Amino acid sequence: MKSKAVKENKKSHKRIRVKYKNEIIAYRMLAIPLILWGIFFLFALFRVIYLSFTDWNIFKAPDFVGLDNYIRIFTNDGGLWKAFNNTFIWTIFTVIGHNLIGLGTAYMITCISKGEKFFRAALFWPILVSQVVGATMIEWIFDPSPYGFLNTILGHFGIKSVAWLSDPDMALISLMLYPLFLGFGIRMLIYLAGLKQIPKTFYEAAKIDGASNWTIFKKVTIPLLKPIILLNIVYTTIESFKVIGPMQLVTKGGPIGSTMSVVLRIYQDGFVENKMGYASSIAVMFFIFILIVTIIQFRFEGEKVTYE
Repeated sequence: MKSKAVKENKKSHKRIRVKYKNEIIAYRMLAIPLILWGIFFLFALFRVIYLSFTDWNIFKAPDFVGLDNYIRIFTNDGGLWKAFNNTFIWTIFTVIGHNLIGLGTAYMITCISKGEKFFRAALFWPILVSQVVGATMIEWIFDPSPYGFLNTILGHFGIKSVAWLSDPDMALISLMLYPLFLGFGIRMLIYLAGLKQIPKTFYEAAKIDGASNWTIFKKVTIPLLKPIILLNIVYTTIESFKVIGPMQLVTKGGPIGSTMSVVLRIYQDGFVENKMGYASSIAVMFFIFILIVTIIQFRFEGEKVTYE
């Protein structure tokens, strides 16, 4: 009886393995990325939350200080709120600019019959430029001396040189112009993929009804692209909030903190000034802020779009 029960048990396990073969393979393949995600995200997240309640500075064991770091953020750190303001302005400017340019270029590419691959590649390749090379180009283009690229052009029209990166009122604007025109490539490709998913029958029906190109774009294209637009806005928002490259490589957050971003401030507090506990508290606050913004954005998703 015992051997018969064992055989039945083996047969049962075999049937389960055959029935759920694909699921078992999928779980095995997902195990490694899930482990890595747990180590480098979950563990790191809870570690940072714990450190945010300490005064850890790497060279000594962390001492618990309660809410002191958070109290300092809200009561005695004007520079941090200036960094938040700079990051918010950068994000608004980048989200609007990247999505408008990305959608516009994607729509124009779908309107041409020849050369689509060329224009798609030509408009996308600037996104591949490394941040170090990009920083060098920014310094050359916006060099405040009379020999800088923009100032040389202005000089031909009799306009005095502008202190692009050394003037607190101009530095952040100058930094934003470069990534605005060279960082929309990914958004363009996503919009292009979304535009190609829209059935041509919608456009044909609109043309039969006598709708103009602008009306078709406003009444047909935009509503059907709503999920893609939301995806791009959320993606661009999160990406823009994490900006650090141009500030760190070009202006170091100056002049007078006019180009300081939150991520650069976290880096400077943690790795330059060796105040890891305080830097962790800023990181936690910033994480919560981005999470809230993302949730609010998804609240505007509304009804799902179908092409049926």
